[in-house]
Amino acid sequence: MGPPAVGKLTIARELASRCGAIVVDNHLVNNAVFVPLGLNRGEEVSLADTDALRARVLDVVLEATEAAPARFSHVFTIWLPEGPGNAAYVERLRDLAHRRGARFVPVWLTADAGALLSRVDAPERAQRSKLTDAAVLQDLLEVPLLAAPEDGLTIDTTKIAPAQAVTQILESLR
Repeated sequence: MGPPAVGKLTIARELASRCGAIVVDNHLVNNAVFVPLGLNRGEEVSLADTDALRARVLDVVLEATEAAPARFSHVFTIWLPEGPGNAAYVERLRDLAHRRGARFVPVWLTADAGALLSRVDAPERAQRSKLTDAAVLQDLLEVPLLAAPEDGLTIDTTKIAPAQAVTQILESLR
């Protein structure tokens, strides 16, 4: 979990390359709605206007994850502002892991605002229909993030490489 441009997908992919997990990026859910609606193409569609559709897509993704063979591990990425619905989402993932007999490792990624703002307009972000507007990110950074659960691992990605973050995650499992 972490704000836009913190390195969620990059770190998830590095983790997957080391342990064979399946990456379930938040844009798997979001883009199924954002792309057809033309979000980020100047259309007058707010993020809140997409909530119900994204919730339905998420239900299907979580159902498919639960149905996956037990040998598969999954790494989910998400940005979660403070709020009871988002705390419930974390518990939903925790329960899913429990039902699958998998270990749940909540990882909270942070970075200072300057680092996030310097990363947000990277060309590869636009290829995945990710946020690329620094002004919008600046507004989002004013929204408090959901606090990490007690068993959460917090990693500051301001000055470390994705490989170092993954090493910290893997070391926490020992």
